[in-house]
Parts: sequence; structure tokens; C-alpha cells
Amino acid sequence: MKLSNDQLERLALHSAFALHQLAKWVATQPDVNPEIRDRLRAHVEAIDGVLVNNGHDWIRDEIEATEDALRS
Repeated sequence: MKLSNDQLERLALHSAFALHQLAKWVATQPDVNPEIRDRLRAHVEAIDGVLVNNGHDWIRDEIEATEDALRS
């Protein structure tokens, strides 16, 4: 399957937002292994950086709140 650049960007954005929603849920679960929480937080931080660098800073506060929750 060959996707256009626009389709690839949309797929990447939807995937990033889906991962963020899962990370937000994981952050509320007290029994998640700390190593998994830390790795997930690192990925969410990387996604945050890419989104902000590409003009999607409107979600930054929510993503940073999720990162903080994963640290707890």
C-alpha cells in the first residue's frame, strides 16, 4: 500500500493522539509497572516535541499533563 504524504501525516497524527489517550489511561492505573510508565512517558514526550515543532501546539498542555501523571 502506498500512501500520499497527506495520508501519512494524517495517519501519524491519529496514531499519536491514540497513543496519548492510552497513555492518559495508563497514568490513572496504580498497578502499572514503573518501567512501562517511564518508557511510555518518553514516547509521549517525543510525540509532544514533534507535534509542537509541526504547528500542533494546541494540545501541548494536555500532553504535558499526561507526562506529569505518568511520572507519579
